[in-house]
Amino acid sequence: MRRELRWLDLGHLGAGELHQSYQALAELRRADDPIFFLLATADAHLSLGAAQTASAELDEAACASVAVVQRPLGGGLVWVEPAHLNYFFLATPDARCRRPEDLLGRMAPTIQAVHAQYGLPIELAAGQEFRCRGRRIGSTGAATIGKSLVLAGSFLLQTDWRPLVASVATPSPEFRNTLARALSASLTSWKAELGSTMLPSHGDLKNAWKAQLLAQDWQISEATLGSTNRSAWQKVECEPVDWWSQGRRRVRNGIKLRAEAFLTEEHWPDGWLRVWTEDGYYREIGSDTWPEELCWALQGVAAGSTLLPRLLDGYLGSSARLWQKRLEELSVWSDS
Repeated sequence: MRRELRWLDLGHLGAGELHQSYQALAELRRADDPIFFLLATADAHLSLGAAQTASAELDEAACASVAVVQRPLGGGLVWVEPAHLNYFFLATPDARCRRPEDLLGRMAPTIQAVHAQYGLPIELAAGQEFRCRGRRIGSTGAATIGKSLVLAGSFLLQTDWRPLVASVATPSPEFRNTLARALSASLTSWKAELGSTMLPSHGDLKNAWKAQLLAQDWQISEATLGSTNRSAWQKVECEPVDWWSQGRRRVRNGIKLRAEAFLTEEHWPDGWLRVWTEDGYYREIGSDTWPEELCWALQGVAAGSTLLPRLLDGYLGSSARLWQKRLEELSVWSDS
């Protein structure tokens, strides 16, 4: 793949327009075109991954005042707001860049360099997201559209997770409260890391990124959308949001917080469990049946640890095997 970029700053878009734009341009790209690099901000909205179902992931009543868009890209539920700077790379797959991970690996050095320029140390984790001091500060989604491999992400300059927390379908009010805490512990933003006074504007960030691309030997040609592009853009129809089918959640019984961190909850006639897993360990467990001391004792216990059945036996006695089975089935450790 040539180290050339066609830079298209799309400005501020409506929720649906954001997802129409990269879909239309991906379909219009020719196989011999350089990488298209799109930048845009957008109205606040919830964005469902291509394989997700609104009826399974969201509380329809709570979403009455929130725009919901079904995007053509993979990944999970994403909250987008005007403060985020969204980016999209559109590239032709070749022998060196066949998968989204390959494209992300190719572009990650400039993304990391922009963060570092503002004093934010970030690392690429799990092949799909960026973390700053252990918390996710950006993530990516991908798809193949037309002849283009499309990779999308966002710079989370500042964010308010409350609309996302309020909109997620939950098995109990307590789950929503735990979700708010878990998101705060798992995610971060530029404002949270730098404070308001050090927060760059969108314009400053774009200039910094352009400088880093040039420093890493990318050739940039700035482009504008012609009438053909805009006409194609307007013809793209977003996938309708499905509030009626009985689809399955992307994460059974819960939600992904970041790569390798999940929150789940399930209820049975004789009690319920809420499980927060993170990086192969139990971060937090809640239950109306288990003693609080057991929930505390399990914090920090690794998946598959021999300590797990011993603790359950000691606290739960004859019901230990049943609850161990339920705990292991409810616990989620990865996307696979």
